[in-house]
Amino acid sequence: MITIHPHFSILYHSNDQRKNIEQLIQKIKNKDSFITFKTSGSTGNPKPIELKKTALVTSATKTINYFQLKEKSCAALCLSVEHIAGAMMLIRSMVGGLTLHVFPSSTKTIDYITLPIDFIAIVPLQLESCLSSNKGLNNIRSCRNILVGGAPITASLNDQLIENKINAFHSYGMTETITHIALKKIGLSGSGFYKTLDGISVESKKGALSINYPEISDLSIETNDRVELLDQTSFRWLGRLDHVINSGGIKISPELVEDKISKGIDTPFILGGIPDSKFGEKLVIVLQEKSEIKVSMSKEFFTEYVDKFETPKAYSVINQLVWNKNNKIDRIQTLKKAIQRGWEEIL
Repeated sequence: MITIHPHFSILYHSNDQRKNIEQLIQKIKNKDSFITFKTSGSTGNPKPIELKKTALVTSATKTINYFQLKEKSCAALCLSVEHIAGAMMLIRSMVGGLTLHVFPSSTKTIDYITLPIDFIAIVPLQLESCLSSNKGLNNIRSCRNILVGGAPITASLNDQLIENKINAFHSYGMTETITHIALKKIGLSGSGFYKTLDGISVESKKGALSINYPEISDLSIETNDRVELLDQTSFRWLGRLDHVINSGGIKISPELVEDKISKGIDTPFILGGIPDSKFGEKLVIVLQEKSEIKVSMSKEFFTEYVDKFETPKAYSVINQLVWNKNNKIDRIQTLKKAIQRGWEEIL
């Protein structure tokens, strides 16, 4: 059982999640030593995973200490508690004696926040939405600590933070590590690398990140993430190994190339690889349809952002990219949808 701080309180500004929150609170209070969650589904179908309550408290305490949250500090819940990121906002509040304000878990959630918030966790889609209006900007500026996770932050989104003089943190973690094990400063005071929380160290094994988190696991937690290791507590994320495209012997990380060209494309998109008789795999780009896409898909356009090896060979425009329940792009299903739509050569 998790001990609930006497100063914990919860205020509902939306009833959308009330039932799920009450059910989770009962699980937190019962005598079971673990709670079952689902993985995010980033690399396939979500799978159930049992997390020890002692580990949940450990993770919650690290976040509370890092952001120096005090009793009765205000936290904002804008994510679904059916997944670990939203659930941990509730658990942090219960452990730290925070006042948890519950808002709708939608892309427009920031529009509902009309009071100062000490700690908020959102996904990039929600951040992008709040930066697109004066109301959203005013509301996000009232948040003292902004934690963004669940998907990469594009260069264009980071530039918007800088332009609006907003500081935030981008998280690195997964369900298995009970959300973030490392944070990167983004926005006005951005750092460009992730720094682990106290008591956590990392190493690189065959180019993939390995996490040492002895407080929750006796064994190293192995990942499929390509990294540039700076030291035992800091690293740069280079993308996922299972996303790497081998085109003519050149290995391309789509996430890195997406970041480079994001400044020039004003609609959601992904890069992927499709079978090709000449290159083995051919780099392609899939764009979400808009009333007017303000760029032309030409080699000339891409040369402004990437070298010739990182320039897509073909493109496809589809009505909607495929997103999973965690507001992450489902790359496999999006690529399948584009294959059905067909490709246009980039000249």
